[in-house]
Amino acid sequence: MEDRALLELIYRSRPETVAELAATAHADEGDIAHAVARLARGGAISVREGTIVYTTPAMWTAHVVEREVRAMRHTADEAASRIEALVADLPALLRHWAVGEASGDLVPVFVRHGPHAAEDLWYDIARDENDTAWAVLPDLERYLTTDPARSSRFAEVFAGRRSVRALVPRSMAADSRLVAIAARYAAVGVEFRLLDDLPSWFWIDGEVLALPVEWGEGWPASVVGVRSAALAELGRSLFRELWRRGEPIGGVEQPWAPLLRLMNQGVTLDAASRRLGINPRTGRRRIAAAMKQYGVSTLFALGVAWSADGKPTAR
Repeated sequence: MEDRALLELIYRSRPETVAELAATAHADEGDIAHAVARLARGGAISVREGTIVYTTPAMWTAHVVEREVRAMRHTADEAASRIEALVADLPALLRHWAVGEASGDLVPVFVRHGPHAAEDLWYDIARDENDTAWAVLPDLERYLTTDPARSSRFAEVFAGRRSVRALVPRSMAADSRLVAIAARYAAVGVEFRLLDDLPSWFWIDGEVLALPVEWGEGWPASVVGVRSAALAELGRSLFRELWRRGEPIGGVEQPWAPLLRLMNQGVTLDAASRRLGINPRTGRRRIAAAMKQYGVSTLFALGVAWSADGKPTAR
Protein backbone atom coordinates (compact mmCIF):
# COMPACT_ATOMS: atom_id res chain seq x y z
CA MET A 1 0.00 0.00 0.00
CA GLU A 2 1.32 3.45 -0.92
CA ASP A 3 2.04 5.88 1.91
CA ARG A 4 -0.70 8.33 0.82
CA ALA A 5 -3.31 5.57 0.73
CA LEU A 6 -2.12 4.35 4.13
CA LEU A 7 -2.42 7.85 5.61
CA GLU A 8 -5.96 8.13 4.27
CA LEU A 9 -6.75 4.75 5.88
CA ILE A 10 -5.30 5.96 9.18
CA TYR A 11 -7.53 9.04 9.08
CA ARG A 12 -10.62 6.97 8.36
CA SER A 13 -10.07 4.06 10.75
CA ARG A 14 -8.03 5.76 13.53
CA PRO A 15 -6.08 2.64 14.64
CA GLU A 16 -4.32 2.94 17.98
CA THR A 17 -1.36 0.71 17.18
CA VAL A 18 0.74 -0.38 14.23
CA ALA A 19 -0.53 -3.93 14.69
CA GLU A 20 -4.14 -2.75 14.52
CA LEU A 21 -3.37 -0.73 11.39
CA ALA A 22 -1.75 -3.77 9.75
CA ALA A 23 -4.85 -5.85 10.48
CA THR A 24 -7.13 -3.13 9.08
CA ALA A 25 -5.00 -2.80 5.95
CA HIS A 26 -4.66 -6.60 5.52
CA ALA A 27 -0.92 -6.12 5.16
CA ASP A 28 2.29 -7.40 6.72
CA GLU A 29 2.94 -5.71 10.05
CA GLY A 30 6.64 -5.20 9.27
CA ASP A 31 5.83 -3.46 5.99
CA ILE A 32 3.25 -1.29 7.72
CA ALA A 33 5.73 -0.40 10.47
CA HIS A 34 8.21 0.85 7.86
CA ALA A 35 5.49 2.87 6.10
CA VAL A 36 4.32 4.36 9.40
CA ALA A 37 7.93 5.35 10.17
CA ARG A 38 8.16 7.16 6.83
CA LEU A 39 4.92 9.02 7.53
CA ALA A 40 6.23 9.97 10.96
CA ARG A 41 9.46 11.33 9.47
CA GLY A 42 7.36 13.44 7.13
CA GLY A 43 5.44 14.86 10.09
CA ALA A 44 1.99 13.51 9.23
CA ILE A 45 1.80 11.33 12.35
CA SER A 46 3.98 10.32 15.26
CA VAL A 47 4.56 6.91 16.85
CA ARG A 48 5.34 6.33 20.50
CA GLU A 49 6.11 2.79 21.62
CA GLY A 50 3.96 1.36 18.86
CA THR A 51 1.06 3.75 19.52
CA ILE A 52 0.01 6.02 16.65
CA VAL A 53 -0.61 9.65 17.54
CA TYR A 54 -2.55 11.84 15.13
CA THR A 55 -2.80 15.52 14.39
CA THR A 56 -5.07 17.28 11.93
CA PRO A 57 -3.81 17.62 8.35
CA ALA A 58 -4.00 21.41 8.70
CA MET A 59 -1.78 21.41 11.78
CA TRP A 60 0.94 19.06 10.61
CA THR A 61 1.02 20.67 7.16
CA ALA A 62 1.47 24.07 8.83
CA HIS A 63 4.29 22.68 10.99
CA VAL A 64 6.05 21.14 7.99
CA VAL A 65 5.73 24.34 5.96
CA GLU A 66 7.06 26.36 8.91
CA ARG A 67 10.01 23.98 9.23
CA GLU A 68 10.76 24.23 5.53
CA VAL A 69 10.47 28.02 5.62
CA ARG A 70 12.99 28.11 8.50
CA ALA A 71 15.35 25.98 6.43
CA MET A 72 14.79 28.28 3.45
CA ARG A 73 15.57 31.31 5.60
CA HIS A 74 18.81 29.75 6.81
CA THR A 75 19.78 29.06 3.23
CA ALA A 76 18.59 32.54 2.24
CA ASP A 77 20.80 34.16 4.91
CA GLU A 78 23.85 32.44 3.46
CA ALA A 79 22.78 33.23 -0.10
CA ALA A 80 22.11 36.87 0.83
CA SER A 81 25.70 37.24 2.08
CA ARG A 82 27.02 35.86 -1.18
CA ILE A 83 24.64 38.05 -3.20
CA GLU A 84 25.67 41.17 -1.28
CA ALA A 85 29.32 40.39 -2.00
CA LEU A 86 28.52 40.09 -5.71
CA VAL A 87 26.49 43.31 -5.75
CA ALA A 88 29.17 45.17 -3.78
CA ASP A 89 31.81 44.16 -6.33
CA LEU A 90 29.65 45.04 -9.32
CA PRO A 91 30.26 48.84 -9.52
CA ALA A 92 34.03 48.39 -9.73
CA LEU A 93 33.67 45.72 -12.40
CA LEU A 94 31.32 47.95 -14.37
CA ARG A 95 33.81 50.82 -14.25
CA HIS A 96 36.48 48.61 -15.77
CA TRP A 97 33.99 47.27 -18.30
CA ALA A 98 33.03 50.81 -19.34
CA VAL A 99 36.64 51.51 -20.40
CA GLY A 100 36.33 49.03 -23.24
CA GLU A 101 32.58 49.34 -23.77
CA ALA A 102 31.47 48.88 -27.38
CA SER A 103 28.76 51.05 -28.90
CA GLY A 104 26.64 47.97 -29.50
CA ASP A 105 26.94 46.69 -25.94
CA LEU A 106 23.99 44.47 -25.03
CA VAL A 107 24.03 45.65 -21.40
CA PRO A 108 23.75 49.47 -21.36
CA VAL A 109 25.54 51.18 -18.46
CA PHE A 110 24.60 54.69 -17.29
CA VAL A 111 26.66 56.89 -14.96
CA ARG A 112 25.54 60.09 -13.23
CA HIS A 113 27.45 62.45 -10.92
CA GLY A 114 26.51 65.31 -8.63
CA PRO A 115 24.30 66.02 -5.61
CA HIS A 116 21.19 64.83 -7.48
CA ALA A 117 22.87 61.85 -9.18
CA ALA A 118 20.61 59.24 -7.54
CA GLU A 119 17.41 61.03 -8.55
CA ASP A 120 18.68 62.06 -11.98
CA LEU A 121 19.53 58.48 -12.87
CA TRP A 122 16.04 57.34 -11.97
CA TYR A 123 14.37 60.11 -13.98
CA ASP A 124 16.61 59.42 -16.98
CA ILE A 125 16.34 55.65 -17.31
CA ALA A 126 13.36 54.37 -15.31
CA ARG A 127 10.29 53.45 -17.36
CA ASP A 128 6.71 54.31 -16.55
CA GLU A 129 5.44 50.86 -17.53
CA ASN A 130 7.41 49.14 -14.76
CA ASP A 131 5.07 47.98 -11.99
CA THR A 132 7.67 47.56 -9.22
CA ALA A 133 10.29 49.86 -7.71
CA TRP A 134 12.30 48.82 -4.65
CA ALA A 135 14.93 50.95 -2.91
CA VAL A 136 17.33 50.76 0.02
CA LEU A 137 17.85 54.24 1.50
CA PRO A 138 20.36 54.30 4.39
CA ASP A 139 20.68 58.12 4.46
CA LEU A 140 17.47 60.16 4.49
CA GLU A 141 18.81 63.62 5.32
CA ARG A 142 18.76 64.48 1.61
CA TYR A 143 14.97 64.12 1.57
CA LEU A 144 14.60 66.92 4.12
CA THR A 145 15.96 69.39 1.55
CA THR A 146 14.39 67.92 -1.59
CA ASP A 147 12.26 70.34 -3.61
CA PRO A 148 8.57 69.60 -2.80
CA ALA A 149 7.69 69.71 -6.52
CA ARG A 150 10.30 67.02 -7.18
CA SER A 151 8.88 64.88 -4.37
CA SER A 152 5.37 65.29 -5.75
CA ARG A 153 6.56 64.06 -9.14
CA PHE A 154 7.98 60.94 -7.52
CA ALA A 155 4.70 60.35 -5.72
CA GLU A 156 2.66 60.71 -8.91
CA VAL A 157 4.76 58.11 -10.71
CA PHE A 158 4.60 55.65 -7.82
CA ALA A 159 0.83 55.95 -7.46
CA GLY A 160 0.16 53.67 -10.42
CA ARG A 161 2.58 50.89 -9.53
CA ARG A 162 1.76 47.49 -8.06
CA SER A 163 4.67 47.34 -5.61
CA VAL A 164 6.80 50.23 -4.40
CA ARG A 165 8.93 49.44 -1.36
CA ALA A 166 11.64 51.29 0.56
CA LEU A 167 13.93 50.04 3.30
CA VAL A 168 15.00 52.85 5.63
CA PRO A 169 17.10 53.03 8.82
CA ARG A 170 15.35 52.35 12.11
CA SER A 171 16.41 55.80 13.34
CA MET A 172 13.91 57.32 10.91
CA ALA A 173 11.04 56.47 13.26
CA ALA A 174 12.38 58.99 15.79
CA ASP A 175 12.32 61.91 13.33
CA SER A 176 8.81 63.30 12.92
CA ARG A 177 9.81 65.15 9.73
CA LEU A 178 10.89 61.95 8.02
CA VAL A 179 7.84 60.07 9.31
CA ALA A 180 5.64 62.80 7.78
CA ILE A 181 7.42 62.41 4.42
CA ALA A 182 6.95 58.63 4.60
CA ALA A 183 3.26 59.14 5.37
CA ARG A 184 2.82 61.18 2.18
CA TYR A 185 4.38 58.43 0.11
CA ALA A 186 2.46 55.74 1.98
CA ALA A 187 -0.75 57.51 0.94
CA VAL A 188 -0.02 56.59 -2.69
CA GLY A 189 0.86 52.98 -1.87
CA VAL A 190 4.57 53.04 -0.99
CA GLU A 191 5.48 50.45 1.68
CA PHE A 192 8.24 51.12 4.19
CA ARG A 193 10.16 48.88 6.56
CA LEU A 194 12.79 49.73 9.15
CA LEU A 195 16.09 47.89 9.43
CA ASP A 196 19.40 48.49 11.15
CA ASP A 197 22.71 48.17 9.30
CA LEU A 198 21.50 48.73 5.74
CA PRO A 199 24.45 47.71 3.54
CA SER A 200 24.31 50.50 0.94
CA TRP A 201 22.09 52.70 -1.17
CA PHE A 202 20.69 50.90 -4.23
CA TRP A 203 17.43 50.48 -6.09
CA ILE A 204 15.78 48.22 -8.63
CA ASP A 205 13.19 49.51 -11.08
CA GLY A 206 11.99 46.94 -13.59
CA GLU A 207 15.12 45.72 -15.38
CA VAL A 208 17.33 48.52 -14.07
CA LEU A 209 19.71 48.03 -11.13
CA ALA A 210 21.21 51.23 -9.71
CA LEU A 211 24.27 51.18 -7.45
CA PRO A 212 26.67 53.71 -5.94
CA VAL A 213 30.07 53.86 -7.59
CA GLU A 214 31.45 53.13 -4.11
CA TRP A 215 29.40 50.38 -2.44
CA GLY A 216 28.34 51.28 1.09
CA GLU A 217 27.47 54.94 0.52
CA GLY A 218 24.19 56.04 2.05
CA TRP A 219 23.52 58.84 -0.45
CA PRO A 220 26.05 58.62 -3.31
CA ALA A 221 27.37 61.52 -5.36
CA SER A 222 28.21 59.15 -8.22
CA VAL A 223 25.94 56.33 -9.32
CA VAL A 224 25.89 53.68 -12.00
CA GLY A 225 22.81 52.07 -13.51
CA VAL A 226 22.67 48.96 -15.66
CA ARG A 227 19.70 47.74 -17.66
CA SER A 228 19.84 43.98 -17.32
CA ALA A 229 17.09 41.59 -16.26
CA ALA A 230 19.64 39.21 -14.73
CA LEU A 231 21.41 41.89 -12.67
CA ALA A 232 18.09 43.45 -11.63
CA GLU A 233 17.00 40.05 -10.31
CA LEU A 234 20.29 39.81 -8.42
CA GLY A 235 19.46 43.10 -6.74
CA ARG A 236 15.90 41.96 -6.03
CA SER A 237 17.18 38.81 -4.35
CA LEU A 238 19.26 40.87 -1.94
CA PHE A 239 16.39 43.30 -1.38
CA ARG A 240 13.92 40.48 -0.61
CA GLU A 241 16.15 39.12 2.14
CA LEU A 242 16.65 42.57 3.67
CA TRP A 243 12.91 43.26 3.43
CA ARG A 244 12.10 40.02 5.22
CA ARG A 245 14.21 41.16 8.17
CA GLY A 246 12.63 44.62 8.41
CA GLU A 247 9.60 45.78 10.37
CA PRO A 248 6.78 48.18 9.44
CA ILE A 249 6.98 51.79 10.57
CA GLY A 250 4.93 52.30 13.71
CA GLY A 251 3.70 48.71 13.65
CA VAL A 252 1.45 49.33 10.64
CA GLU A 253 0.53 46.07 8.94
CA GLN A 254 -1.40 45.08 5.86
CA PRO A 255 -5.12 44.36 6.43
CA TRP A 256 -4.73 40.74 5.37
CA ALA A 257 -2.04 39.92 7.98
CA PRO A 258 -4.45 38.99 10.86
CA LEU A 259 -6.37 36.71 8.48
CA LEU A 260 -3.22 34.97 7.30
CA ARG A 261 -2.02 34.42 10.87
CA LEU A 262 -5.25 32.62 11.73
CA MET A 263 -5.31 30.69 8.45
CA ASN A 264 -1.73 29.60 9.12
CA GLN A 265 -3.11 27.92 12.25
CA GLY A 266 -5.61 25.91 10.20
CA VAL A 267 -8.62 28.26 10.49
CA THR A 268 -10.68 28.67 7.31
CA LEU A 269 -10.90 32.05 5.63
CA ASP A 270 -14.58 32.55 6.47
CA ALA A 271 -14.07 31.43 10.09
CA ALA A 272 -11.03 33.70 10.43
CA SER A 273 -13.05 36.62 9.08
CA ARG A 274 -15.84 36.05 11.59
CA ARG A 275 -13.36 35.65 14.44
CA LEU A 276 -11.88 39.06 13.54
CA GLY A 277 -15.34 40.61 13.39
CA ILE A 278 -15.42 41.26 9.67
CA ASN A 279 -17.76 40.06 6.94
CA PRO A 280 -16.45 36.93 5.13
CA ARG A 281 -16.86 38.80 1.85
CA THR A 282 -14.52 41.51 3.18
CA GLY A 283 -12.10 38.80 4.26
CA ARG A 284 -12.11 37.30 0.78
CA ARG A 285 -11.45 40.74 -0.75
CA ARG A 286 -8.48 41.25 1.56
CA ILE A 287 -7.02 37.85 0.68
CA ALA A 288 -7.56 38.59 -3.03
CA ALA A 289 -5.63 41.83 -2.54
CA ALA A 290 -2.84 39.89 -0.83
CA MET A 291 -2.68 37.43 -3.74
CA LYS A 292 -2.38 40.34 -6.15
CA GLN A 293 0.31 41.94 -4.01
CA TYR A 294 2.39 38.75 -3.90
CA GLY A 295 1.64 37.73 -7.47
CA VAL A 296 0.18 34.30 -6.58
CA SER A 297 -3.06 32.52 -7.46
CA THR A 298 -3.59 29.97 -4.63
CA LEU A 299 -3.94 30.17 -0.86
CA PHE A 300 -1.04 27.77 -0.40
CA ALA A 301 1.25 29.88 -2.58
CA LEU A 302 0.11 32.97 -0.67
CA GLY A 303 1.00 31.34 2.65
CA VAL A 304 4.46 30.42 1.41
CA ALA A 305 5.07 33.90 -0.06
CA TRP A 306 3.83 35.60 3.11
CA SER A 307 6.07 33.42 5.28
CA ALA A 308 9.05 34.12 3.04
CA ASP A 309 8.26 37.84 3.36
CA GLY A 310 8.84 37.61 7.09
CA LYS A 311 5.19 37.29 8.23
CA PRO A 312 4.98 41.04 9.00
CA THR A 313 3.15 41.53 12.27
CA ALA A 314 2.06 44.41 14.44
CA ARG A 315 4.70 45.60 16.90
